[in-house]
Parts: sequence; structure tokens; C-alpha cells
Amino acid sequence: MKFENNILKDLYESANGLFAYTFYSRYSIEPEEMFFFIEKYTQKGVLKYENDKLNLTIEGRDIILKQLFFNKKGKGKYSNLPQEFVQEKLEINSLYLPNITKVSAEILKLKKVE
Repeated sequence: MKFENNILKDLYESANGLFAYTFYSRYSIEPEEMFFFIEKYTQKGVLKYENDKLNLTIEGRDIILKQLFFNKKGKGKYSNLPQEFVQEKLEINSLYLPNITKVSAEILKLKKVE
């Protein structure tokens, strides 16, 4: 969920943690969703919830640090293609013949519509 990433980022940037109500007022999160968020990340050891205040654990800070700064993916529309779809770049006007053995049988069975 998108709000989870925002909460984790806000917690990482806070010096002394934040009250749970802060996220309700900031993101209009329903209390039930906030409860599930707290439970989920407390069980994972990412955050601790004491006296209505959320704080990241040391392990949680390390995880968020890695996600924020070391897991950057490209922003282009082709930057996140699976590796099996990436091929050599073809030169402009070069000849290209597709490998027909990798074409779906459904496509090969199509007849021309007249």
C-alpha cells in the first residue's frame, strides 16, 4: 500500500518518532488500516509502538535506508523490463527476421480475413 511507504519514510525522517494520530490527520488513514499497519510492521521487527507513538527499530531504520537510497530503479517506461525481454539493440534499417519458433501457436493458426 502506498500509504505504508509514506509512513515508513516519515518515521525514518523523524528524530523522536511520531504519534499514530499524525498519520490519520496527514493521510486520512482509517484507524483500522493504521492498526493493521502497526501490527504488520511490529511483527516484522521494523517498528515499535509505545504510548501511542511509533518509532522505527534499528533494524527498521536499516531497511528503510536501503529502500530509500539503494533500491532506486530507473524512471523511464522501459527501465523495469524483465531481463528475458531485453535483447540487442538493432541498427536503424537493419534486416530483422523474428524467430518463428517462439511465436505463439494461436498466432500461427490465424487465417487472413478477406
